[in-house]
Amino acid sequence: MEEFPAVFDSTFYPISLVSCVIVVIFFKYLSPLVSRMIFPGLDTLSKDKQIYWHTCTCSTVHAFVVSALCIYTLLFEGYLKEDPVWGHSSLVKTSCAILVGYLAADSLFILRYYKQIGDWFYILHHFASAFAYYYVMSYGVFVYFANFRLMAEFSTPWVNNRWFLAEMGKRSSKVYFYNGCILTAVFFFCRIFTLPQCWYMIYSVYGTESFNRAQHCRYVLLFSCLLLDALNIKWFHRLLKGVHKQLTQPDPNANIKVNKEE
Repeated sequence: MEEFPAVFDSTFYPISLVSCVIVVIFFKYLSPLVSRMIFPGLDTLSKDKQIYWHTCTCSTVHAFVVSALCIYTLLFEGYLKEDPVWGHSSLVKTSCAILVGYLAADSLFILRYYKQIGDWFYILHHFASAFAYYYVMSYGVFVYFANFRLMAEFSTPWVNNRWFLAEMGKRSSKVYFYNGCILTAVFFFCRIFTLPQCWYMIYSVYGTESFNRAQHCRYVLLFSCLLLDALNIKWFHRLLKGVHKQLTQPDPNANIKVNKEE
């Protein structure tokens, strides 16, 4: 069998560890403190919802950090498009390491509070995502595609903010409505509109020498993209159903149900 061309690199593993520790600290100490300052009514929620609330604040902060790095890469590291398979970017590897650390911490929360917020779907989703990004940060393969997929994090804060507002009794407010509009638009542009471009790039490198040199990583790329795209289409369909219901049947208690994303 041909030797895998990339050398294993553990340089970014400490970043994942630090990311995981920071998320745990934020969940345990900072989120309860800051959330109560901004939303005094937080203590009126059930214990289960408070736990989920703090996982969402961690998700939001993580999404802002990763999104900022992703935007910088899109603006200033356009050379990655010239070699989507083996193009190098320490910044993208850093983003992947931060994401893997967050996924590890969130998985710990789900397992620790399984009776309150547990869902094996998210455990499997986190494992599949971390497995794919592991190859990026460890072997530097498919860095361009990894950054492309990280664009999905743009919609996460709007999803979480919608849940925050709903739980604080703001479903009939203008802020809740406008947040829903922004959520729908951002979700479409960063998760649905980008699909043809992503698959066109995969098609353009498929069967090339550099793509074939990626060996089993090729299948990780294809499988992870298919899985994530199927989930995104399903979630967007659910989102549109909620939008249609809210527009055709005005109801202050109506809510657009969208799963928490990573």
